[in-house]
Amino acid sequence: MLKRVFSPDFKQEESAFFMPSGAGPCRFGQYNVFHRMALDELGYSDVPIFAPNQDAEFYKDLGIVGKDFTLWSWKGIIAVELLTKCLHETRPYEKERGSADFFYQEYLKKMYSSLKGSDGKVETLLEAVRTDFENLPRYKQSKPLIGIIGEIFVRSNKFSNENLIRKVEALGGEAWLAPVEEWIYYVNYSAAQKALLKKDWSAIMNTLLTTFFQKRIEHRYAGYFKGFLKTLKEPATKEIVKKASPYLHRSFEGETILSIGKTIDLMEKGASGIVNAMPFGCMPGTIVTALMQGLKRDYGVPSINIPYDGTESPTTDIQLEAFMHQAKEYSNKVISE
Repeated sequence: MLKRVFSPDFKQEESAFFMPSGAGPCRFGQYNVFHRMALDELGYSDVPIFAPNQDAEFYKDLGIVGKDFTLWSWKGIIAVELLTKCLHETRPYEKERGSADFFYQEYLKKMYSSLKGSDGKVETLLEAVRTDFENLPRYKQSKPLIGIIGEIFVRSNKFSNENLIRKVEALGGEAWLAPVEEWIYYVNYSAAQKALLKKDWSAIMNTLLTTFFQKRIEHRYAGYFKGFLKTLKEPATKEIVKKASPYLHRSFEGETILSIGKTIDLMEKGASGIVNAMPFGCMPGTIVTALMQGLKRDYGVPSINIPYDGTESPTTDIQLEAFMHQAKEYSNKVISE
């Protein structure tokens, strides 16, 4: 946010920031509060922060800025997610160092321009993304697959997680990052469950229709990568909740149940290790850390829990190295069997 504010082309009279909020004990709901304080202190009190709460009213609140915002935001989330999967599946095996990053940055810029202008060229770009990444020269070898789960922002933001995925790759692994849309589908699922309890049939219908159209866009975009991306298929929310059910009841809402369900999904799909990335002191992350002991006992797959507090620690790197050694040993054991 501050990087954008301090950029030479920032126009405060034409700008607003989007930072969804949340209820309950999670600090996620406090982010927009501190963002507001920072902007006010810098003299930008007139720049609004749009912070819809992630509950049954989420899409109603989003409608304030127009239906196009929701539609194009969703298209952007899915398109960038697929681009990111291409990067993570290709970079560990590239023959020319930096080539995968180059394509990623180039297409990220093109997608941004396309989405910003709503020109409808996103699907054309996705075709080109597949072509370029598929034709990138790479080494034919196998590396242990490492699942990255945890708090949605920390696991996805390379600054917050100290370039976790690059570190995994540098230590000889390939990362499968839990997708951003996982949380949005879960918001839909939770809203539908709550509406069902209230017998709010209108809310149920609206939520189901929203999920239907979101899924339709996702399936259409994903179609361009069938036969190329091995990490393409992600489980539905019901499937994630069901997988987590031996360890958590579905009424235990939030990121904990998603992290546990996705961990099991990754293990079943051949992951040789799981990294739980979380903010320091995060309650859902701490619960996942405790439950990981049971998962390791039942599935035998190595795991590591890394809390991030904004200060780099050499101890974390040492622990990650030890974990990657365990993951490689587990991978070799599975291959030999």
